[in-house]
Amino acid sequence: MQDQACTQYIQTMIDERIIEQILDRADIVDVIGGYVELKKKGANFTACCPLHQEKTPSFMVNPARGTWHCFGCGKGGNVIGFLMEHDTLAFPEAVRSLGKRYGIEVEETKLTPEQEQQRMKRESMYIINQRCAEHFRQNLLDPKHKVAADYVKGRWGEAYAEEMGIGYAPDSWDDLLRFAQSSSLSIELMTEMGLLKEREKGGLYDFYRYRVMIPIRDRYRRVIGFTARDMSEDKKVAKYLNPIESDIYHKKDSIFGIDIAIRQAAKEDKFYLVEGGPDAMQLQRIRVNNTVASLGGDWTPGQLEQLKKYATKVCFLPDADPPKTDKGEKLGAGTSNVMRNGLLAMKEGFGVTVKEIPLGEAQSKNDPDSYCTSIQKFQELEEVDFIPWYAKYLFADVNTTEDRSNAINTICDMVAMVKDEVKESMYMKQLQEFYPDKNLWTKALNRAKKLEKAKQVINESKKIDRDLYQKYGFYEEYDAYFALAGDSGKAVQWSNFTMMPMFHIKDSLLPKRLYKIKNQNKQEEIIEMKQEDLVSLSKFKIKVEGIGNFIWLATEKELTKLKMFLYEQTETAIEVTQLGWQRQGFFAFGNGAFDTEWHPADEYGIVRLKAGNFYLPGCSTIYRDDVKLFQFERKFIHTTYNNVSFREYSEKLVQVFGDNAKVGICFLLASLFRDIIVGQTKSFPILNLFGPKGSGKTELGHSLMSFFIIKNIPPNIKNATIAALSDAVAQCANALVHIDEYKNSIDLDKREFLKGLWDGTGRSRMNMDRDKKREITSVDCGVILSGQEMPTIDIALFSRLIYLTFTKTEFSTAEKQAFDQCKAMRDLGLSHLTLQLLRHRSKMETDFSANYRQCMSDLNDRLKGETIEDRIQRNWVIPLAAFRTLEAVLDVPFTYRELLDISVAGIIRQNRECKSNNELANFWNVVSYLQQDGEIFLESDFRIDYLDRLKTNKVKDLVFQRPKPILRMRTDRIFMLYKKFSKQVGDSALPTESLSFYLENSKEYLGVQNSVRFKNILKGVEVTKEYEAGGQKVYRKTSITKQALCFDYSELMANYNINLNIDTGVSDVEVETDGVPSPYTF
Repeated sequence: MQDQACTQYIQTMIDERIIEQILDRADIVDVIGGYVELKKKGANFTACCPLHQEKTPSFMVNPARGTWHCFGCGKGGNVIGFLMEHDTLAFPEAVRSLGKRYGIEVEETKLTPEQEQQRMKRESMYIINQRCAEHFRQNLLDPKHKVAADYVKGRWGEAYAEEMGIGYAPDSWDDLLRFAQSSSLSIELMTEMGLLKEREKGGLYDFYRYRVMIPIRDRYRRVIGFTARDMSEDKKVAKYLNPIESDIYHKKDSIFGIDIAIRQAAKEDKFYLVEGGPDAMQLQRIRVNNTVASLGGDWTPGQLEQLKKYATKVCFLPDADPPKTDKGEKLGAGTSNVMRNGLLAMKEGFGVTVKEIPLGEAQSKNDPDSYCTSIQKFQELEEVDFIPWYAKYLFADVNTTEDRSNAINTICDMVAMVKDEVKESMYMKQLQEFYPDKNLWTKALNRAKKLEKAKQVINESKKIDRDLYQKYGFYEEYDAYFALAGDSGKAVQWSNFTMMPMFHIKDSLLPKRLYKIKNQNKQEEIIEMKQEDLVSLSKFKIKVEGIGNFIWLATEKELTKLKMFLYEQTETAIEVTQLGWQRQGFFAFGNGAFDTEWHPADEYGIVRLKAGNFYLPGCSTIYRDDVKLFQFERKFIHTTYNNVSFREYSEKLVQVFGDNAKVGICFLLASLFRDIIVGQTKSFPILNLFGPKGSGKTELGHSLMSFFIIKNIPPNIKNATIAALSDAVAQCANALVHIDEYKNSIDLDKREFLKGLWDGTGRSRMNMDRDKKREITSVDCGVILSGQEMPTIDIALFSRLIYLTFTKTEFSTAEKQAFDQCKAMRDLGLSHLTLQLLRHRSKMETDFSANYRQCMSDLNDRLKGETIEDRIQRNWVIPLAAFRTLEAVLDVPFTYRELLDISVAGIIRQNRECKSNNELANFWNVVSYLQQDGEIFLESDFRIDYLDRLKTNKVKDLVFQRPKPILRMRTDRIFMLYKKFSKQVGDSALPTESLSFYLENSKEYLGVQNSVRFKNILKGVEVTKEYEAGGQKVYRKTSITKQALCFDYSELMANYNINLNIDTGVSDVEVETDGVPSPYTF
């Protein structure tokens, strides 16, 4: 039953790279946990099976392997298989469901009839293998095959054997044949796959007999074949048999254990490489899940290329084979294999180490399967670097000067592959133990480096086959095109130039072609032609003549012949229109691309990758002299000017910017893998750097931007248009964009623009460089927003931020020196560190989801008793989880626990500001409403006076350069009416103590004045009092002296958008203001 669902629909129209990406990113605990309550049990999770009725939990989820298995019903598989089983989905539907959940676009392509036929054949083969695996499993459980069952149980244990689907082929010539016939399986396909064999005299028989059958699975857990262990112990019989080549099994590309190993390998950035399937099984059984086998002695470049997607290091565990001295062997086969394969792995770009297993008793053979009986025994094996390990064996057989010279040159060739000066120096020191002459080692290494550089081959554009000219009726001579005229055979010149086709730039709306054009005067140019430039003769002539002395003399008919030739010779490339992370699996800079290594673009802007050819027009010689075009692309480049380490730079950042730098570094990490994170969170916060001028907020922004752009100049949000801001954030994916000079007075539509960045809503963007094509581009970058004002005018915006404050504006000489050192580091560019961080993408893909849940749980524990705005906590957990995911592979001067403390403090602080401003905004809006509704009155409940100085309990003698409007408010009636109004509209009013606390801690608050005179107004009429004066009754207006809270009224208007209908005229009444008489206005 195991994995049957996964085999039925796996070969669909969905690109397998998309399926692979979904499997990498999908968190199996997260997905299955949405259907059934999982309980942690050791490293795994258990539950009652959601696929059948049971009372005792037998359903297990293994997050390290990315698999599930039910020991009750026998079903199991990966996350896609679970959705197919539980929700009764076809394979494409399950893939689309997971793609939607994790933000991965699932595209499907239409197959040709031939492709569909091939797909159906492969699908049938997968089904046959799955059915055979189930049959072998049932054989093992049959009591009459107890010997085989006891062997499997003793070697791997019952639970592991069931989870892996280990079975048995009995000692019978037709057991599988009879099963195939009764199950209506294709005998023809089974014969092609090698499961059945034809007799010389006719008839069929089982290929696998008297063997333990171990399924070999691919990346998607499909059974692609079997490795079969002999049970007869007959030395004349091969101990292991592996499958033959078929449409679904290719030895050079198949890797045993890959389905289980990937998640752990991505987490540790390492694979353990062994020879045989049982070796890998034993290590995986003791929880070394990232172990894989080549099913033979030699690894292939294709296999290593697959591993390179997930890890940059490999560790070999060679079989401990005693050398066969009778055959002249000086080294055992296992050691020789690793020496050969380790060298290949180094050439493929891996960091290589070795864990060597000791020989058995009496110098007998040992291997990982027999030796590593526990995780402790595995961990006790010393892990050493491959180069000194290799040198140890190489120098053991050195007898002559020639041998020694060859050995030194061989080792130095390996050291030259390292391309790391620190490691290189360490190796050179270690290697002197084998031969002490340091100068000789140095000379040999320099020679090896020169040879390595000489071997680098630059792929040139496809050369034109000159023999094809005869086919099109023209020829090239003297850098021009000619044809022979009719019967006379006289040469007729078509042009004074020739064109070499370079690339066809694919685009659904505006395709382009690149040509190298050369005239008879030897003038040579690169020209980019839109398709419309090639459609008509007039446009073609305008284009070529516009770049110089390039003249077409023939007609449109001859141009068509030339096009037929040029089109046939053209390679295809895809233009990169947004820098940063690309769906094809690489990170694009303006001058090249990084997949697992750096690939610079050539002079034409073409970069060649395994994923195809890509066009970066910003670095093409076509636009070299036009400085107005591709300005961003020319700044967003990878440089090699700097060799500062990530540790050194992060230490300097923390020294200069403190805890804010730690959060900033983690925000950078999250931004580099934004697409992965948003697939889980559906939103991504803005990093807000708030502080006064000179506090260092903008400098931290510059320091983070240096990972992408040297000396970046951020757009000023006040001056920039919405279109310009939209363009800025649409230019790159999984990178940073810095926007500066935020103020609360920015236009409302700009505030709405900023809020839209949080959930990545689409922005319309026009390509103004050449074709003015309008595109809808989602927000794919991390945004830094800096400014001198706290963005609390709009709480919805404030809650979308990670809010950092910078308060210090005066710095010591030592602090200034530290900043200068930091600036010197960043001004050389830090893109080399960006490439180092991007190598950990596979780890982020496999581990982020689980770390996100753990970080959220940690925050919940630490924030118990606090009422926290959900959005604020979800913002802060993103950089926290990104750091936790990569902490083991990063060298930084802080830990997860430190960052957790910082995040908790930051959440509480931001939540307090958010809540305070939210409540205060509500209060001031109520005050404004009460004033407009005639419930409170100017001069009676509050007054607004233009003062040139102010004394309160908070400010002893504050002098203003010009008169400033000060709001002075008595609280008795206003507080009472605020509560009454809130109750009427169904809102909860703050208690008086809380309201007073918020008001007195707001940034607009200036203190208390104890004696402020207010008019007595009752129901809109001033209260008068009767007096006797000269025997007559006189009525005079009355007033009252009250304590008043004082506020900066300009700040209130700006921050809460209130207007208390002030008349700017000056009153002729003077009031007492603690000894400072001043007129009030209304």
